[in-house]
Amino acid sequence: MSIKIKDFWKAGVVCICVLMLSSCDKWVNDTELPDNTIDESQLNSIAMLGRIEKGAYIPGPVIAGVWRAGATSAADLLVASGAISDEIVPTAVPNSPFYKELDEDKLTPDNTSLFSVWSNIQNYRARAEDAILNAGSLAPADEDGVKVKQAALVNARLHAGYAWMLLADYFSVTNTSHSIYADHKELSHQEAYGKAKAYWEQAIPTASDAEKRLLHSLLAKMGIHTGNYSLAVQYINQSFGASENFSFLNTVGTVSNGFFNALNVNSRDAAVDPTLVVALKTTADKARNPVVKAAKGHWSLTLLKERDPLVVSDYEEMQLIRAELIIRGLLTGNATDLVNSVVVKYDATGLSNFPAGPALTLNDIVSIRRIFLSWRGTRLIDLRRFNIDGDLIPGFTQRKWQWIGVPEIETQK
Repeated sequence: MSIKIKDFWKAGVVCICVLMLSSCDKWVNDTELPDNTIDESQLNSIAMLGRIEKGAYIPGPVIAGVWRAGATSAADLLVASGAISDEIVPTAVPNSPFYKELDEDKLTPDNTSLFSVWSNIQNYRARAEDAILNAGSLAPADEDGVKVKQAALVNARLHAGYAWMLLADYFSVTNTSHSIYADHKELSHQEAYGKAKAYWEQAIPTASDAEKRLLHSLLAKMGIHTGNYSLAVQYINQSFGASENFSFLNTVGTVSNGFFNALNVNSRDAAVDPTLVVALKTTADKARNPVVKAAKGHWSLTLLKERDPLVVSDYEEMQLIRAELIIRGLLTGNATDLVNSVVVKYDATGLSNFPAGPALTLNDIVSIRRIFLSWRGTRLIDLRRFNIDGDLIPGFTQRKWQWIGVPEIETQK
């Protein structure tokens, strides 16, 4: 719930700092409390934002906490989006009603899982924005301190922007009121996307070259999500290089890959949608989306291990964005070659490649993105922006909820 979010995140950061500083008591000066406890005032020190080690920036506890909050909220939302679209279905007897309610378009606004998902993303946003304020309030005089402040601001703005994009991509007060709540205000999706764009563009000037490519990639992705194709064109050619991506690592504590949690062979609650399994035709399709039948008869995903990164975007997505922009007549190039540069990664023989014959269409791109950008949260975006039904029953265009509804408690004045 956003009303108490600032106090909530500060308490959370203190907890994270306790965990991360178990052997770093030199960061805690003159404390009368237990050695590994820090107080709130110390969260505003430059050491909490990071340090420079051998010329490289090492994130401090505050920035590490932002990344951790992002891992949790992104996993929640990307998995939930698959249950609204045609990637995930509930198992026959799910232990949790969340995926079932999403799948059947009957999500109740008082569902406790829904509130948890909403609370996590608001926590992520608040942590990132408070980190921006913390970094901005400091005026380090030494060279390393200046570098830490600059790097922390880039990181915090990256995540603040992504949090706002997640809110606009996946939440709405209603299907007709395209808005969300934050900081006691109702904001339109357009305003939320605007905040994301502003944070990312503020971060670009002081970002490293690799960080610039990441920020450009997210701006191009947002251009596609919002139908602002000129924005996508503006940033696409400065985006990820080969093998680059934006992902959340799952290596601390109990956090693990959200799709592994939801869809592994031992999962009780969710399964791979059978219509997606049927759509896997080629060797490359099946390599990108490996599935097996679980003992209970539903399809499970074997793509991910528990600690595998949760990939948000990568070079392959940028190639498919380029292909779409070419098909739309906004870039020059060969869309088929770009698509095949992605497909061949999963079938080196080339037998899964699209033929050089007839030009690809936007309908082709919809199907290609479904297969090769699965488990990224993009399918829900595509169903909405192309206004298509996919393989959903009821059809996506007929659903009462084409976003995740904002929890009831948040809508009460």
